[in-house]
Amino acid sequence: MKLDRLAREGKACSPKKWIFVVGCYNSGTTLLHDVIASHPSVASMPREGQYCTDQLTIPSEVGLTRTWALNPERFVPRPGNEPDAEKLKRQWCGMMSDPRLPVFIEKSIPNAARIEWLNRHFDNAYFIALVRNGYAVAEGINRKAGQSVEIAAKQWQQSNRIMLDQLDKVEHKLILKYEDITAQPAEQMQNIMDFLGLDGSELLADRKWTVHGVTSNIRNMNKRSLSRLSQEDKEYIYQEARELLDYFDYSAEA
Repeated sequence: MKLDRLAREGKACSPKKWIFVVGCYNSGTTLLHDVIASHPSVASMPREGQYCTDQLTIPSEVGLTRTWALNPERFVPRPGNEPDAEKLKRQWCGMMSDPRLPVFIEKSIPNAARIEWLNRHFDNAYFIALVRNGYAVAEGINRKAGQSVEIAAKQWQQSNRIMLDQLDKVEHKLILKYEDITAQPAEQMQNIMDFLGLDGSELLADRKWTVHGVTSNIRNMNKRSLSRLSQEDKEYIYQEARELLDYFDYSAEA
């Protein structure tokens, strides 16, 4: 099997910088990853990093489809129960689009629970965290995974709480709102490039992108998601995620 061979024989590359994109499901992390990966200095993998290794627990394989934060102990690395960092590096290196490039990017949703561990094992790691309106995220999780809006809201709040706690422990981090990126894509992407020390003029941010079967320019999809929620749904979501909905000043209105 390719992963077994990479773990044993693959070369652990030494890029100048690792970029980790983190955030809850349905928060725009795939789009953000793809835009950054379009930069000619950035290498990426064909899928989320969790699917390009045998070292990370995959939520759907342990009964936590789009709800990893309901059982975070399975994903936060602990002594005696953590990934083999060297095997992980070799496997990821072997899956990179061009391992000769100076910057590698990776995105796996449960990595919000592994930020401190990744920072410890990956040299010069930079973390970009994306937060989106919890009502829109809960609707997306409900629609795509069949989870109740209450469970989806709990996943949103718990995963973001864990992510923020982990980010407090690392040096290089940038926390962004989906709404800001979609409102001012050029300005926000330049801010990201400045944070990463990359030339923003080489980015392809103004093109159309295909994410989960939908092709469009960078734009805010919250209104469509919120329109699918009933008043009862919105009340349930607020009951479950009031703390962070208020903290980020998110409402149920578009």
